[in-house]
Amino acid sequence: MNFKIFIGLFLCTQLGWAQEKAKDTTAIKIIETFFEIAYTQPLFYGDNFINKGYDVNSTLDFGVTTDFYYKTTLHFDLNVTSADVVRPELIGNIRSANLTRVSFGMGYPLDIVDKLSFLPSLHVGYIKIGQKVEDGKFRDDGVFLQIEAALNYRLFEFFDISLGLKNHYDFIRIEAPSQVQSFFDNAQSVYPYLGVRFRVDK
Repeated sequence: MNFKIFIGLFLCTQLGWAQEKAKDTTAIKIIETFFEIAYTQPLFYGDNFINKGYDVNSTLDFGVTTDFYYKTTLHFDLNVTSADVVRPELIGNIRSANLTRVSFGMGYPLDIVDKLSFLPSLHVGYIKIGQKVEDGKFRDDGVFLQIEAALNYRLFEFFDISLGLKNHYDFIRIEAPSQVQSFFDNAQSVYPYLGVRFRVDK
């Protein structure tokens, strides 16, 4: 009798462990993956060389977002923006520039109502500024911290409309006289955007 009780407890334990393992496997399974494209107009602010010296053009954002582990999101984003010099007396003999951003981040979606969700996320990234002068090119680069907030509306099962804002804090390595170093070694900007997301995992 004791042996039968032992076998019964053992089988119950194994069944419970298997169910718990199945739950854990479901928890880490990738839920959704989206390819994103959005129209954005960068707006620089503050006392820095990009805000004071350049006119930054509108551009497109490209990204991939994947949900995993209790809906936590992973993000990869790419943005290339062109800018025209409007105050050469502030930044030197530069005609134009291209700003390239690559970033990775994490977020967590919050459901508001049916089909509408709010997605805050935090990103770190690399920025390259390709400068064009009369007799050639050179580049400056640095890193940035990005805070993003987005509203996503599920129009179809495979298609979302997005409205959001990205706030960048840039830390750029540029050699400059000490009295103007702070003018060149940082920049701040917001990128408001309107875009779409295509579900690609199914």
